[in-house]
Amino acid sequence: MTTIDEIYTAINPLPAMLSAKGKIKPEVMFQIEANARIAIIMCWEKRYASYSYEREWKTFSADKFEQALAEAVDCIAKLPSAEQAKLQEFMGKLGELIDHGKEDGIAVDYMNPLLDTMKRLSENALTHQPSAA
Repeated sequence: MTTIDEIYTAINPLPAMLSAKGKIKPEVMFQIEANARIAIIMCWEKRYASYSYEREWKTFSADKFEQALAEAVDCIAKLPSAEQAKLQEFMGKLGELIDHGKEDGIAVDYMNPLLDTMKRLSENALTHQPSAA
């Protein structure tokens, strides 16, 4: 059996781990529901959120605390680095902008620099080899 103190000790490092991955104001909660499973819930503010309730959520539920904790830690480990996450988000927004420009018939003179930038970013992302952490 896991004690409350052991649970606190196990989940207390998770917000710092999320912060290291670039997550903003991360929170980690432990939940037990009657007739349900144990859950570890993680959330953080979305980048550039206008409101504090604009958050991303991940929930890991299992029959045993250790299993839910292992899933949460594994999820954090698999998150991209803060730098890569920012680049991926930028590329997504740039891609949307390019799509909107094409749909709206924006002149080629304006679109070509954006398309060139997106091509270079995509090539860099494909060849990026992050160091083992």
